[in-house]
Amino acid sequence: MILLIGGTTEAVPIARALLKVGFNVLLSTATEMPPRGRLPARLLRRTGMLNAEGLAELICTRGICAVVDATHPYAAATSVNAWHACRQTGIPYVAFDRPSTIGASFDGIFRAENHAEAAALACSFRHPVLLTIGVRNLSPYVSAARQQGIPLVARVLNHPSSLAECRRAGLTTEEIVCANGPFSVTENASLIMRHHIGVLVTKDSGDAGGVRTKIIAAQTSKCRVVVIRRPARPQAGYPSIAALLKAIQTIFPGC
Repeated sequence: MILLIGGTTEAVPIARALLKVGFNVLLSTATEMPPRGRLPARLLRRTGMLNAEGLAELICTRGICAVVDATHPYAAATSVNAWHACRQTGIPYVAFDRPSTIGASFDGIFRAENHAEAAALACSFRHPVLLTIGVRNLSPYVSAARQQGIPLVARVLNHPSSLAECRRAGLTTEEIVCANGPFSVTENASLIMRHHIGVLVTKDSGDAGGVRTKIIAAQTSKCRVVVIRRPARPQAGYPSIAALLKAIQTIFPGC
């Protein structure tokens, strides 16, 4: 059985591809929120956060033969835990790396190494800032915006846990936009114009993360974009599901 870690857009098609060639698959997600796409009937699923020790125990108790890491490109801690669990148990670790959207064709993009740097950079332009980074790293932006008197808006998933994280970070009701993507260029541009945004902050989470439509909307609206660089996975992954599947079949040629 293969342990597939991740609740991202690619998790379901990866699971389908593995099941199609004969593997049994256990999908592990951190939360109970359903992944995008209809889950295959034969797919097993578990939910809940696991550290390296918990993953190693799961590998042993469920007879896992390999781990496929299809987590979000910025879920660095989960990837490290999976890699260490594989080394501890002696099974293969294989990762999927969602291709980047951001290339030389996009102008007006500023890169930051981490959220603290991105917060300082975004607020340095002295224009209202739109955050499209999720809810786990809001505090540096709230702090920087408050210190400099910069208007701040965060678009987050329409889920009670997301709203709670926004409250903990110090955001007010007026500064929170709850909505579930994917978002079109028009929808992004409308949000930018409605709040007079001058700087959009995003992760390099690829087309599946809606980055392309954000950047096009920002360019159309003469809005700067600050991008937080991706953290490196403990082991380089494959850029397509086909390449990932081929690698796994090479490891297990009898399947």
